[in-house]
Amino acid sequence: MTGDRAAGLPPFDANDYRKRVLAAIEKRGGPDTSDPFELYDIPIEAAADLSDATVAERIAEVWGAWQRQRDHPKYRVLVGLLVETHEMRSAELLDAGRRTLAAARVRAQREQRDSARYELLDAAISRLVQRHGGIPKDKVAGLEEVGALAGLTPAEVAARTRRHRFVESSAAPKPPPEPGIGAERRRQVRALLDEFGRLTDNPAPATLLALLGLEPSASQQEVRARAAAWRSRARELPPERLRAVVDELLVHVEELIEPGRPAIETYLDAVAADVTEHLRPRVRAAVLVEDRLVAEDHAHLVEEAVAQGLDEARARAVLERLAAELGTTIESGSIDSGSHPAPPPARPSAPQRPRWEEPLKAARAALRAGRPVEAKRKVAEAERLAGADGATPVRAVAGEIEAVLAEAELRRRAAETAYAARRWTEACEHLEHLSRTAGDTADDIERLLAEARRHVERADSAVAAALAGPESDRARQLLAVLDTCPGHPGALAALEQLPLVAPPWVNAARDTRGDVVVLWAPSTSPEVLYRVSRQRPDGTWQVLGRVSSTSMEDGGAPPGVEAPVYSVVALQAGRSSAETRSDSAPEPTKPVVSAAAAAPLGAPPAAAAPVAGGAPPAPSDVMATRISGGSVRVSWTSSAAGDVEYRVRCLVDPAAERWRVVGRTRATAIEDGGAPAGNVPVYAVSAAVAGVRSTECRSDGHAGG
Repeated sequence: MTGDRAAGLPPFDANDYRKRVLAAIEKRGGPDTSDPFELYDIPIEAAADLSDATVAERIAEVWGAWQRQRDHPKYRVLVGLLVETHEMRSAELLDAGRRTLAAARVRAQREQRDSARYELLDAAISRLVQRHGGIPKDKVAGLEEVGALAGLTPAEVAARTRRHRFVESSAAPKPPPEPGIGAERRRQVRALLDEFGRLTDNPAPATLLALLGLEPSASQQEVRARAAAWRSRARELPPERLRAVVDELLVHVEELIEPGRPAIETYLDAVAADVTEHLRPRVRAAVLVEDRLVAEDHAHLVEEAVAQGLDEARARAVLERLAAELGTTIESGSIDSGSHPAPPPARPSAPQRPRWEEPLKAARAALRAGRPVEAKRKVAEAERLAGADGATPVRAVAGEIEAVLAEAELRRRAAETAYAARRWTEACEHLEHLSRTAGDTADDIERLLAEARRHVERADSAVAAALAGPESDRARQLLAVLDTCPGHPGALAALEQLPLVAPPWVNAARDTRGDVVVLWAPSTSPEVLYRVSRQRPDGTWQVLGRVSSTSMEDGGAPPGVEAPVYSVVALQAGRSSAETRSDSAPEPTKPVVSAAAAAPLGAPPAAAAPVAGGAPPAPSDVMATRISGGSVRVSWTSSAAGDVEYRVRCLVDPAAERWRVVGRTRATAIEDGGAPAGNVPVYAVSAAVAGVRSTECRSDGHAGG
C-alpha cells in the first residue's frame, strides 16, 4: 500500500474532494459530464500501476464520503444520483484489465471535452483576428468572460490568446462611462422594488418610473404629479413594512427622477447598466447556439430590455454593445447593417451539429413566441441529449424559461386580484403580458383579457362623455367612472385637472364638558372625505380622523380654556386640497352644540326628544385597526335610519374602567389619532337619534352599557 501511495494515490481528504471534485461536477451539470476516474478521485495516469486492492479501498472511501454528503444542501441531489449508479460506475475500475481499457477511453473523452471547452473561445478569437488582424487589447477581458462560460480560467484563456498577436484597441463602440448613479445606489433601489413586489404579491416594478405607472419618456410634470399621488396614498398605509418600503422608494423618486428630464435620462442610463448585466448571459447563450445574434433573438431581447424599463433606443444600444463585447454580429435586418462589421465568412468545413441544438433552438423559438410551457418540454429534451459541450447553453435557456414561468405565476395572481377588485386597467396590463409572454400557462387568459378590455372600453367612453359634457358635473361623472373601474388612468388624469376645493372655513370651540367640537363648511367639490388634524403644543400635527360629515368632536383634546388649532383637508380619489385652519379665518358663527354633547358623560340627555319605539338599535360589527402614523381606524355597521349621530369611546384604563371620548360623527368610521401605542385598545360605539342614545357595541365583542 505504501508503494501505491507513493505511485500517485495520496490519502483521501473528504473536504478537499467535495470542493475539488463535487463542485466541478455540479458546475458542469451532473455525473454524466464526468468519468469514473474523476468520480472516484483516481489519477488516470496511475491507472495501470495501482493494485485492485488499492483501487477498491479508494472506491470505498469515496462511497463513504457520498453517504455523508446525502443531506448536504448543495450536493444532496448530485450524491443521490452517484449513490444510485455506484455499482455501474465503479465496476470497470475494480479489475486491472478493464481499468486499463477505461483509462484509454477516458483520455480520449477528456481530450474531446477539452477541445469542446475551447471551441467557443477559439471561435471568438478567430472572429477577432479576422476582423482586426489580431486580438485587440481591450477585448481580452471579454474573452476571459467567454472562456468562463466553458469553465476556463483566466490562465487557460491567456495560454490560448498567446498564440496570436495583440493589436491596439478595436474601433468597436466602447461601453458607456459609469453612470452618475453608482452601483450601490442602484442595488438599493432594485432591492426595494423587489421587496415592494413581494409585499404586494405583484411582479416587481422594473424601475422607479414603472412604480409610478409611467413610461421612460415621462415628463417632469407627470413624474411630480404621480409622486404626489403616491405620497398621499402612502400616508394611508398601515405603519408596517410596506409603508416603510414605499417611503424609501419615494425618497429615491424625489432625488433621482423628480428634478427633471436630465435627471430621468441619468437614471435611465443607470438602469441600462443593470439591464446589460441581466442580458449578458442571454446574449451569450444565443451567440453560442447560433454563432451570431439572429434577428428573432435580437427582437426578443429588445422586448425583454424594454420590459426591464428601458426605452427602445437604449435597449438596442445595450444589445449592440453586448454583441461588440462578445466579438459577434447582429444578423442583418434586425438593425442597420451599415453600423456593424460584415459577418465572418462561412467556415469551410463545419462540424456536424450536436443533437441537442435542434430541441434547444425549438425551446428558444417557443419562448420567443410566448409559450414557456412548450419551451420547458423542449429544453428538457435538450438536457437529455446534451453532454458537457451543451450543458452551458442549455442551462442558460432553462434558467430563462424558469424566470418567465415564475413571473407568469406572479402576473397570474396579480391579475386575479385586480380582476376581483374590478381594477380592469391593471388586470388588462397583467393579462396582456401573460398573453404575450406566457399564453400557454392557462386556458382562460384570452377570455379574461377580452372581458377586462370590454370594461376598460366602457370606462374610456364614459371618460370621453364626461369631458364632452358640462364642466359643472365633470368631477361627479369621473368619480363614477373610478367607482366602476378603479384606477382608470384617463379618469385620474382628467380629475387631476379639476380643482379640489378646500373647506371655506373651520371653527373649533369647547363644549360644557371641555371637549372640542370642530365644525367646517363643506367643500364644493363632490364626494369628498375630510381629514381633521390638531396642532400639538410643539407645532407638529396629529391626525384625528377622516370623516364624510362636516363636524367632529375631539374628546382627546388637551385641557384648557382656548381650543387648540385644527386643520381640515378635503380628500378625493387619492388627492388632497389645501388645508383650512381654525385660526386662519374669522369665525362665521358660534358652533351649535347638541344637548347630548353638552350633557355630562354618562348622564341622560336633558329634555331629549323621545324616539318612537324607545332607543335606537345599537351599531354592530365594531372593528378597530391600526393604520398609518400609529392611529387607529374604528368602523362599524349602522343599525338605525335617519339622522344618526355616533359617539366613539376608547377604553384607556381597563382596570379602572376609564373611558375617553374619541369623538362624535355621523359617518360610520372615525380615526383615533390619539390612540396609545402597543396593542389596539377596545372601542365602544353608540348611536343617538333625536337625543336618545342606544346601548354601546364594543370592538372586543363584550356587551356595552
